[in-house]
Amino acid sequence: MLASPWSNPATTDAVFRLLQQELPKAPGAGALDIDWAQLKIADVGTGRGHFSHRLGAMMDDEAGLTPADHIFACDLIPDSFEYDGIVCHKTEADGRLPFDDNTFDAVISVEVIEHVEDQFAFIRELVRIAKPGALVVLTTPNTHHVGSRVRTLTWGFAHLYDPLPLKVHDPRLCGGHIHPIAPYFLAYTALRSGLEKITFHGDRRKTSASLWALILSPLLLLGRAAAARRIWRKSPEVARENDAWMKACNGWTMLTSRTVVLAGRKPE
Repeated sequence: MLASPWSNPATTDAVFRLLQQELPKAPGAGALDIDWAQLKIADVGTGRGHFSHRLGAMMDDEAGLTPADHIFACDLIPDSFEYDGIVCHKTEADGRLPFDDNTFDAVISVEVIEHVEDQFAFIRELVRIAKPGALVVLTTPNTHHVGSRVRTLTWGFAHLYDPLPLKVHDPRLCGGHIHPIAPYFLAYTALRSGLEKITFHGDRRKTSASLWALILSPLLLLGRAAAARRIWRKSPEVARENDAWMKACNGWTMLTSRTVVLAGRKPE
């Protein structure tokens, strides 16, 4: 039985689409047929193991491989792991991942970074265990979509970030959402932690966010134009460096997507 996800299945779907686009293809195969036999993939903060389980089923069904030879999972609470096909290693209490440097062709972390205290250190660990040139993918709830912004204005808390239990701390589920991070600052953290070629992607569009974006479009357009004019006038070099990210953050995907999916590469 497939391990049930703690994150939205659409987020895992978006990660798989990225893998199909970015990972090496098998010789003579179709455009989406990944050469699983040549890959080692880390599932960091695996939870119940939904991503690992889906990945393992794909390897087994499509390539006849043993998933345990290619998938390496870890979590702070490995007892939560529900996929018998592979071992779930325990993450160290200080956040260090239980893997050697330069080990993996892809490092995936689905809905984890909002649960950790030191986000810079966390991404540096993802980069450390990745091989040079490897793909690193992180996802986190999108505080930037317009519905979340309206919620923050009216309630003071972004979407999926409510007041937390104070007497106990369970880092799993939304009760462990301690560290919201907007798309731009996620990208900045990834850059400063050692990634390059950083891109934003989404999972599913929220209907409410799309409606709010349409209703508030005049305000969004005017505000964006005024802010862009100011940054280009005040700090043109900073504006040039950030131009692609600013456009992506204010594009339709980030204005409406439930989740931020960030992809980057460890430098060669």
